[in-house]
Amino acid sequence: MNSGTNDSYIASILDDQSLYVSLDVYNLKDRLSRLPDQCREAWSKTGLMPLDVGSHTINNVVIIGMGGSAIAGDLLADMAAVQKTVPISVVRDFSLPMMVDSSTLVVACSYSGETEETLALYREAIGNGARTLVIGSGGALLHEAESRNEMVLTIDLISEPRSAVAYSLMLLLGAFSRFGIMAVDEGDVLNSIKVLEATVNSLKEDVSRETNAAKQLASECLSKTLVIYGGGIFTGMARRWKTQINENSKAWAFYETIPELLHNSIEAYVSNDNDGKLLVLLRPTGGYDLGYDLLNSRYDTLAAILSSYKIPFRIIDGYSGSILSQVLNMLVLGDYVSYYLALLNNVDPAPNPVINRAKRFKD
Repeated sequence: MNSGTNDSYIASILDDQSLYVSLDVYNLKDRLSRLPDQCREAWSKTGLMPLDVGSHTINNVVIIGMGGSAIAGDLLADMAAVQKTVPISVVRDFSLPMMVDSSTLVVACSYSGETEETLALYREAIGNGARTLVIGSGGALLHEAESRNEMVLTIDLISEPRSAVAYSLMLLLGAFSRFGIMAVDEGDVLNSIKVLEATVNSLKEDVSRETNAAKQLASECLSKTLVIYGGGIFTGMARRWKTQINENSKAWAFYETIPELLHNSIEAYVSNDNDGKLLVLLRPTGGYDLGYDLLNSRYDTLAAILSSYKIPFRIIDGYSGSILSQVLNMLVLGDYVSYYLALLNNVDPAPNPVINRAKRFKD
């Protein structure tokens, strides 16, 4: 089968609407399409909830969580870094690797509220007198927080934890604005959600592959080992794309961060083991601070080196808008790419049977 015939065949698969009925049994596509509404609801909620750190000065923030529940913390930390806020760390573990006290805000993110690691970290933080904010949909974590009259923001969404990342991100953004940790312009938030809505409409399943960027990229990713590169405001985004490909597409994927990878990983380019790989570079746009010009030069360097070694790669540029708009649009693009790749792999994207199996072993 020549490449042109293959492209036509893949296009016919992703544009066949019966595919979504037969494979997407749990209707993940519906949750993807509602992402802008999730963002609006979450943002509105943060303006109504009683959020108050009291008289305490917050000198550092620690966001705790696992899996999809922690990803929002990565994205938020990247955005906060542009404003050079107080230090923000994301911890995925059983024990905190730093001291926390009343000058520390610990944000516990767990969609289920039952994640063993997050509960252990939360209880340690409480024991050390940290101020806490809990974000989740229920479970032991919310129960414990409410019993202590701690701050709580609920995720009112029935979904997989990974499908609630945008909701969690907007809750975090609103809370950090209320706490004075980040400066957030409400007009930018509302406009970013409006732009996101247009992006979602351009990526939905009823938009043909001919004009659908997510379907096109998913087609390129088929049967490839993917390595996702990201830097600046897309540092955490590279991890997000990687985990979505793992969980939705049931496929191998890895991620690296820029500029660090130029000091080690690129030496592997000289190997003869480059067949079957595709490198996806998520590149921010715009002249925001935090060394953007230097960062952009590293993307140019990578493109030149990859080309010289004939390693397949794609550069995906961020939407040419605000930082929040870039983050939301790159988030939803990655979600749709992983969704369409799952269908090309002939799997239902929603269930995670191996993760559930690991939890049974743990219990």
